[in-house]
Amino acid sequence: MKFHDDGQVTRMNAIRPPSVTDGVVVRYLDSTDGAAVQDLHERMDQHDSYMRFFGARPKHFEDLAESLCRQDREHCALGAFVGGTLVGVANYVRPADQAGADAPLVEFAMVVDHDYQSHGIGTMLLDHLVDAARAHGIKRMTAEVLAVNTLMLEVIRDHGWAHALRCDRTTLHLDLGLDADDTSATAPTALRR
Repeated sequence: MKFHDDGQVTRMNAIRPPSVTDGVVVRYLDSTDGAAVQDLHERMDQHDSYMRFFGARPKHFEDLAESLCRQDREHCALGAFVGGTLVGVANYVRPADQAGADAPLVEFAMVVDHDYQSHGIGTMLLDHLVDAARAHGIKRMTAEVLAVNTLMLEVIRDHGWAHALRCDRTTLHLDLGLDADDTSATAPTALRR
């Protein structure tokens, strides 16, 4: 509990910090966001890089940043901004074996700045990414998650998607159906282009 000078008492939750999502703007990334995407990933420590890339950050990150900012039939990326600073990215891509097709399957990934983790931004990004995928006719989203990535697993469980996880030693595979009847993700507000 936190006691204020005016006699008010605020209950503090030591397990889950309060959400900061009220001041967050989520929008589609575009070609002007490449430097911000690079900066976000350069701020990642070794642990966060390992959780995102299953190893060290790619050496030629400029190419990855450029592809993250591409919006077309094969790619979609959303950014979460706080005060103009990019603090999170959620994206999906069509698997290489389905590129150019009208395949309803995409693979997704997400990263949130270390200082903004556990504040609801990842959940917000994933909600918007699911909404964007549905709007683009995507029927299934998949992801690979390290079994030790407790923050991402918490987001998945909070959405009620634990049933869609399959374990393969140190990696979990998420295979999520996006049927119109699926109400496990809340409907986010419209995104800005």
